[in-house]
Amino acid sequence: MAIIGDIRKRSGLLVGAIALSIVLFLLGDAVNNQFGVLKGGRSNDAGKVNGEAISYQDYSTQLNENIKNVETQQKASLNDMMRNNLSQQTWDDMVNKIIMDNACAKTGLTVSDDEMVSLTTSDNPHQIIRQVFGAQYSPQNIRQFLQNLDVDDKNFEPGYKRKFWVKIEKEIKKSQMQLKYETLVTKGMGNVPTWMAENAYYESSRTADIGYVMLAYNEVNDNDIKYTDNDLKDYLGKNAARFTAQDERRNIRFVTFDILPSSVDSAAALKSLTDKVEDFKKGEKKSDDSLFVKGNSETAFEDLYKTKEQMMGSPITDSIFNQPVGAIVGPYIDNNMYKFAKVSARKMMSDSVKVREILFSFANVQSEGEQRKKLQLIDSIYKAIDSLHADFGAMAAGYSDDAASKAAGGLVGSVNINDPSKDEMYKTIVFHNGVVGKPYKYLDQQANAIKIIEIVEEHPSKPAVKVAYFSHSILPSAETEKNIYGNATQFAQNNSSEEKFKAYMKANPTGVKQAANITKSSYDVNGMSARSLIKWTFDANRGQVSSIMTLGSALDRKHVITYLESVTGKGTPDLESVKDQVKFFFLQDKKYELLSKKVNDAKAANIEALGAALSKPVQQAPGVSFLNSRLPNGNEPAVAATGVCIAQNKLSGPIKGNMGVYIVQKMNSVEPPKPTDLTQQKMMLGQMAAMRARSMSEALKKLAKIDDNRLSFEGGN
Repeated sequence: MAIIGDIRKRSGLLVGAIALSIVLFLLGDAVNNQFGVLKGGRSNDAGKVNGEAISYQDYSTQLNENIKNVETQQKASLNDMMRNNLSQQTWDDMVNKIIMDNACAKTGLTVSDDEMVSLTTSDNPHQIIRQVFGAQYSPQNIRQFLQNLDVDDKNFEPGYKRKFWVKIEKEIKKSQMQLKYETLVTKGMGNVPTWMAENAYYESSRTADIGYVMLAYNEVNDNDIKYTDNDLKDYLGKNAARFTAQDERRNIRFVTFDILPSSVDSAAALKSLTDKVEDFKKGEKKSDDSLFVKGNSETAFEDLYKTKEQMMGSPITDSIFNQPVGAIVGPYIDNNMYKFAKVSARKMMSDSVKVREILFSFANVQSEGEQRKKLQLIDSIYKAIDSLHADFGAMAAGYSDDAASKAAGGLVGSVNINDPSKDEMYKTIVFHNGVVGKPYKYLDQQANAIKIIEIVEEHPSKPAVKVAYFSHSILPSAETEKNIYGNATQFAQNNSSEEKFKAYMKANPTGVKQAANITKSSYDVNGMSARSLIKWTFDANRGQVSSIMTLGSALDRKHVITYLESVTGKGTPDLESVKDQVKFFFLQDKKYELLSKKVNDAKAANIEALGAALSKPVQQAPGVSFLNSRLPNGNEPAVAATGVCIAQNKLSGPIKGNMGVYIVQKMNSVEPPKPTDLTQQKMMLGQMAAMRARSMSEALKKLAKIDDNRLSFEGGN
């Protein structure tokens, strides 16, 4: 039953909803895309990996399943950011699977049937089995589950257990194949030859004391270097790899008009509360408050006590604890709502309580008949204790499945309110609404058990209150929205071309926002969920200005007008898209040429003579190495490497550094002794090989041809 319960939580499918979705999809395609099937339409592929298609239906089905699983585990709906992250993770997983399947196929790697049996039903199963079945895992339980794989439980779709198991097997096989591939690569890279270990030893141990002269790049004024756009284009062509992009990227500028309520809207929201607040005050019992809130408030009634610490952050925390039961605080604004708060009840809360329990485990229940008998037994025992006042301890000793507590009459000791092993339902019974001496039924899903709980003793120590909230959101009215849209329309009309938008940007630099490096897989723009805006960005031409787009959630909407500023294509970009970056490196290279000429013209024999000829100080950097390349000026790996490798007292040529042009002379060096044991170096290089193997999928991904077409489905029309 534990396994079945877990499967219900993780893989139960709403068959009717899925069927309806399919029907609506087909109808929608027939109505909205009359010529799609017959005349080509758009592709049904979310994308391709090395020519292998990923259908959008497969992608969206997997995504919806992942969302459902996460929401089930978290017992909460995902926000936009979490959904977006899960969308990208789903896509990456599907892409990586194709890439790894192809890579493994070329090597002949497989996972045999015997291996899968061992990975799923042995005493040491795959971690996925451990994660899914948790504490309920045992080889015996798994074998029992597999024997009943085609025995469907009531109220669940036919075959759901088998579908669930097939999914588990696929995930295990995928994980095992990747592990084998990584192991294969690690063995290939991890066989470290002696010469490589020796090189690593000398590179990490050899040091040098150097003197150097530096000519900073900023000594040459940018305006002293003459160039044309053709020079920059030529430079881009010769250094294409430096500017190559893995994905197409676009930069935009945009203006927003926030759809916010006016003072009139705020007053109307407040009036809607004050008109009924007297009715709210009339309630004398907690049930009156609960009923009123259910019918009139936007904030649900929470039948829980809260201490002052638990209410920290609320604007009424201090005042609400100073009020008697029935008192009302407000109106006040909280989370874009007007609220009145009423003290519905108060009591002293306990940090810990002593409880006893009778536990009825369903771990070994194998049939519906056994389950039905056990539930009837639980009902009869509960009624005997609650109505007939049977002795709780005697019932625990006679019927509890908890061997540890039944000998003590069900006593499990003190339970703390912060105990992470206790869920909210348990805490609601024991700490919030339970009465000493009264039995309560509790479903322990984690232990796959039902418990009868009785509070034996409590130690009230902290004041706590139940608060009923009468609330109303402060939202913009239709008239307000009309005015805001009118302002956005006026702006869009006045700035509809690139020239006009750029003129507005120049006149109002703080009124225009910027978003850079947007890709097709991006889901937000400056923290704003904006898939439709991203779709427009990739459908538009550079310099184009959008019409009005409305983005955001119900409480945070805005109208947006966007200008596509630049486009950096996948691969080698055009000059206009990367002109600033190209200019920076072009000027740096030209400065290197000019400063190098100064050095060569000095014709100095040593570092002191060079410093004197160039009127520059000779600076010292002791103990530089391949692992320590920090100079007084900053980190300069090329300079340190030259200092280590150059012959002693020989003057180097000009070195192109990060901050300027350097000339180095080695003053002294420390040569390490010949190694006698290279074990440490070989181990270090082996670990590096293993790390590279674990990132092999990313390396293969960079080599793959990946087309991501999800945006054409997800960005709206």
